[in-house]
Order: sequence, then structure tokens, then C-alpha cells
Amino acid sequence: MKQYQNPIRLPEPETIGKENVWAKVGDPFVYRFNGRYYLYPSAGAEGIEVWESEDLTDWQYIGIVADDPILGYAYAPEIFYFNGVFYLITSPRGEGHYIYTSCNPTGPFERLTDNFGQTIDGSIFVDDDGSLYLFRAGNPSIYAHKLERDGTIHEAHELFGTSMGHWTEGPGVFKRAGRYYITMTGNHLLSRGYRIDYAISEDGPLGPWMVPRNKTILVNSDYENGSLGHSSSVIGPDLDSYWIFYHSYPVDRMGKRNGRNSRMDRMLFPGDELVVSGPSQSECPAPPHADFYGWTDNADYGDKFQYESGRILSCEALRQIGTAEVTLIPGNEGKALFGYRDEQEYVSISCVKEHFMVYVVNEDGQECLLDSKLYEGFRTDVLHSLRVEFAPEETRFFIDLMMQGKTKALDGTGRIGTQNAQRTSYVAFHGQVGQSSDRLHYNNIPGKAFALLAMPGSDGKVFRCADGQQHLMLREGEQIRLRLNVEQAGEYHIQILAQAFEDTKVECGFCTGECGMKLARMESMRRLELGRVILEAGIQECNLIIKEGEVLLHSMELFPAIEPEQGEYSGLELCHKADQIEGDICIDRVEGMQMDRKGHVLSRFGERFHADGFIEADILFYEFDSDNPSGLFLRVSEDSSYYEQVEVGHRGYFVGFDGNEMFIWRMDFGKKELWRQRCFLLPWKEYCIRVEIWGGSISVWVNGQRLVTVMENEPFSYGRAGVGSFGARTLVKRIQYELR
Repeated sequence: MKQYQNPIRLPEPETIGKENVWAKVGDPFVYRFNGRYYLYPSAGAEGIEVWESEDLTDWQYIGIVADDPILGYAYAPEIFYFNGVFYLITSPRGEGHYIYTSCNPTGPFERLTDNFGQTIDGSIFVDDDGSLYLFRAGNPSIYAHKLERDGTIHEAHELFGTSMGHWTEGPGVFKRAGRYYITMTGNHLLSRGYRIDYAISEDGPLGPWMVPRNKTILVNSDYENGSLGHSSSVIGPDLDSYWIFYHSYPVDRMGKRNGRNSRMDRMLFPGDELVVSGPSQSECPAPPHADFYGWTDNADYGDKFQYESGRILSCEALRQIGTAEVTLIPGNEGKALFGYRDEQEYVSISCVKEHFMVYVVNEDGQECLLDSKLYEGFRTDVLHSLRVEFAPEETRFFIDLMMQGKTKALDGTGRIGTQNAQRTSYVAFHGQVGQSSDRLHYNNIPGKAFALLAMPGSDGKVFRCADGQQHLMLREGEQIRLRLNVEQAGEYHIQILAQAFEDTKVECGFCTGECGMKLARMESMRRLELGRVILEAGIQECNLIIKEGEVLLHSMELFPAIEPEQGEYSGLELCHKADQIEGDICIDRVEGMQMDRKGHVLSRFGERFHADGFIEADILFYEFDSDNPSGLFLRVSEDSSYYEQVEVGHRGYFVGFDGNEMFIWRMDFGKKELWRQRCFLLPWKEYCIRVEIWGGSISVWVNGQRLVTVMENEPFSYGRAGVGSFGARTLVKRIQYELR
């Protein structure tokens, strides 16, 4: 099995032949055309460069796409193919947009428009009816404009639901299964909390856009692999899978950076959700090729096709279910052929007089199943990609990824190709459809595996809850199999997000061991630990079995079980032991850490994958401010501080005090208040604050008196502990912690 590992290796003329040296580029945009992929990153001084690939892993450097000095240091170039024309949009030096055009994805591109402003990060999307839209960055939301083919843009629409709380950039839109998806990045390139979110629209490119529960699909604030952002999404070479390209921007503790790295991971669709299996760090299975593929106009693939009576047909045949694609110049009489068994049994697609027409031919004659109007000015003398998805429940038809309609389920069995086409190029088919290949993916661990994406042959029924979420219902004796790709060998926590409807026994088996537990009846979904298991590194499978009862299962999460850590420090020793992230500095004093400025500061303890434990601190509050609290942190897996981003740039829990009240925040680059109560504290007085977290239980003590215990059904699973302030002046004299 071919594998790849992030970051993606992009050769350049000066790096070819050098081991472990590759181009360091950011904002990677990947576009698929005629079965090949083209990658365009933000430009250096020489202009916009392009790389080409057939499989998303092996890339060839092509060169500069346009001879225009304006394009030096061009931000985030993207291209789009429409009706024979490649449109390139970019914002040189971040100072407004230009659009260029070409008849080739590698150029040369010629300027179509002058600078029309509109911030940065322009991205073009075409809807099924041929309407063009331009998306671009904004504060705090993404903005969209209707776009004409001559480059004219219309009024701006703020896309509510796309805001990331501050500056939001890097939009990208695609349509899948009748839904519109938008991905976007925030808030600042130089923040370790740079991350990628998504939103969904059921109505159209202009929204309304709905914010999903787990909106952040990629984030990693670690110094060596963090600052993940500016993505593009593309269908894989198997015609079915989706992949996301993005960059990381490593930084050391002194703030020094050494270029951005392009990365790639698998996108998955469990039910109505969008998730990314990543960010991956170790070797992963590479994007697979289609079962059959080739270019009829490339002699290297000549033996894959048969040429007869004006027809070009694949030598191999698709089975009943799957996805097929033909790229051709139809001309006046050309047709694409699918499910071709013989001259009297096949499906044909033609594009005549701006009509997209689907016929079924059999021994009884010819029947028109679909006749849809194409957009005005549709050209038959340029390349178009015709795609058919033979799904079990229906058959869907596309041209250049624009859906033209659907019919009853047709049998896709047969060869594919063209008849009387002016030119035939890429021809491919694969035995997966509608992202059914997601069930064959090896989920990257640490990370989650989703019940709805269990391997084919698994048991269970899909169940939609009142809140719209989809889960898998499993009853006694039923089981599912999940594929995993474990980053490092070692002991792992095994947790599930589930709801038991009666006393239930769940077991999970691996090749190296098993774990399980009995569940009591629950009123809602809860995150539960099944146990710990030692796992080998690499690809493998696991088996989850319901021994007794019945359960509603969403996902299983696996993360390393690391060594416990404990410590107690005070005075200057505390100042030296604390791991302070960016933000306003703490002042080292003999008495302890002094947080003395009106800014954010966080000093942390432990490691990323600690799960449970406590932290206790002796804190002298100099002053209180309801807008600038201070307190203790728990399970902080992501943290960042930057002046141009959301104020709460963390993922985890914060127990804060403002002199009058105590409150608990669930932080996820923003905050949700879980609890608030009266708690009168005096300035210039020292208090002993203690916070514990065990599973979903969070408890708070002040001077030995327990104030509250709060339960979370779906808590964050792991993270560091810490002490910090969002602007209040405090002195931390002593810290004691124990993390497991």
C-alpha cells in the first residue's frame, strides 16, 4: 500500500535531487482538471508557481504561470475552469484582487481585470445553474459577490454563520449531496491558534449558513506543527474521496519561523457532519487511484481502450454501483457512454443546443430520462467532464461538477467511453459512490473513528435524534469494525461517545488486547472511557461488540495514555517551572509569578494528553475586573495568544473569578458558560483555589470549601492544566498539581 507523510514534498528546480529538501510554501490551492491535479501556493518574488500530479502525492514542478511583474508576492492564487476558460484570481501583496484567464491550467495567464479591491483570498465557485460567485476574506465574516464571466462583481453579501470571531479568511466552497459546504480560516497567520472551520447551507452559496456543533475541523497549536490554515478541498483520484490541503507554520519559542509547509489529509462525512482525519503526523495510506483510469490521448494508456466505429471504450467494465467520469470535447455529435454492454444496451449523455440529455438505450429502443437546460453560451468545442454516480437509491448526473439532475437507480454495469466526440481524454471509473469509500479509510490516531463510517459488513442502523444528529444504533450481539492508523506504538485511552438505553455491556477488541465496560441507562449521549489498550504503530482494525443491551454510538476516540505528572512549586522555582505561552509576560518575583499587565497570560503544566487530575494555586488578587478575570485552566489541549485573534484562543476549561462571582467556561476559540455563582473575594487578599476534573466532573474549591461540582456529558478528553489571567493583576505564589 502506497503511503505519504506530511508535509507534502514539492520539488523545485533548486531542490530536485536533494534529499529531504522541498519547497516551503503556504496557502496551497489544489484544482482537479481532466484527471490531473494542479497546486498553486502564495507567490514569491518571481511570481505564481504551479505543480502537477496524477495522484496528489507525487508532484512535478511546472513553473511560473504568468509573465506579469505585478504577481510577485501574490497572495493565495486560485484557479477555476468554466466553459473553456481558466480563471485565476489573486491579490498581489494583499492589495486587492486581479483576475487572469488562460486556456491552460499551467498558463500563460493574461490579465482580465484591473485591481477591484475586496480585501484578499478570493475564491470562485459555480452553482449547478452556471451562476458564478466570488468569496473573499472579511472581518468578522466571509463575504460573497455574484460574479460575471467578464470579471464584473456585484454587491457584497456578508455570510452570517462564517465568522470566526475576528478576521476570517481563506474561504472555499463546494457542493456535495445537495448541501453547500464552506471552509474558512482564522484569525491570523502568525497565531498558533490559526485554524480551519466550516459551515453548511441547505439553500445556496449566499446562505443562510449554519454553524455545526463541531465547527473546527483542523487545529494544532503545538509550536512544531501548529498554525494550520488556508485550505482547499478536492475530490481524490478514486473519484469518490475528498481531501483537504492546508499549511502549517512552525515556530520556535523565540518566535522564529522557517517557512510554511503544505499538508494533506482526508475529509470524511459521517452523516451530516464534515470532519478531517488529522492533522496527521505519521505515514498514512496515500489517496487511491480509481479502479480504472487513463487518458485516451496519451499513448502510454493506449492498451486500456478499444477503438471501434467512432467509439472509444474502456477495456474494463464498471460493476453495478460506482462513479464514472469521462472528459471530452463533445463537438456537434459527440456523446459520453456509460454502462455500455453492447450496441443495444447503454446510457448516453449528449450536450446539444444547450441541453444536457440522458438516454437509456436497450432492446426496446431509446428513452430520454433527463433533459436539463445548460447555462447560456455553453460551448461544445471545449473540454467538459461528464460524471455519473450510480448509487443504490438513485443515479446522479453532473457536468463539470454541476449537478444536472437525477433519475431512478440505473445499473452501471458496463464499459465507459465516447462516441463521435471531437476529442476524448480522461476516462475513469471506481466502485465507490457518494463517499462510500470513507468506510474504508484508516482513521488517524490520536483521533476519532466514527460509528457511521464503520467498515462494510458492520451491523447497526442509522438513527437520527431530535437534535438532527445521526448515530448508529447497535443491539445485543451486533458489532462494527473500524480501521485505524496509529501514529506511535504505546498505551492508549479508549473512549466512546454513546448513550445506553438499558444496562449494556460493550467490548472493544484489538490485535493486541481488549477492553470494555458495563453501561447503565443514560438520558443523553455521554463520553465514557472503556479502558486502556497497548497498540502497535501503523494500520490495523478494531472490533466493537455489544455483549448485552443496546446503545446509540457516535464515535470512538483514542489518545495516548502518558505517564502521570505532579509537582508543587512556589516563589522563583514556580516562575522557572511554569511553561508560559505567548501573551503579556509574567514578572518573576521572589514571591512567585506576577501577572501585572492588562493582557492575556497563561502558564501551563503537564502534557497535551493528560486526561484527569487537579491543580491548586495560592493566588493574591491585586484587583478585580468583571471584563478581565483570572483563574485556573484544565484540559487545555490548544492554546494561543495573539493581538489579532479571538480573545479566548484556547480549547479546554477555565475557572475564573472577578471578585463577585465564580464561573466555569468551556473554551473552544470562544467561550460557553457552564456555570456561574456568587463568590465574594477581596482584593489584596490571598486565596487557595483548587480545581479538579475527573471524566466529565469539574469541582471547584476556595480555601478548602467546595463551591460546586458541574457535570459535562461530552467533555474535552485531555489537555494541560494552568494558571492565568485575561487582564486582571494577580500574584501566583504557589502551584500544586497532579495530572494523569
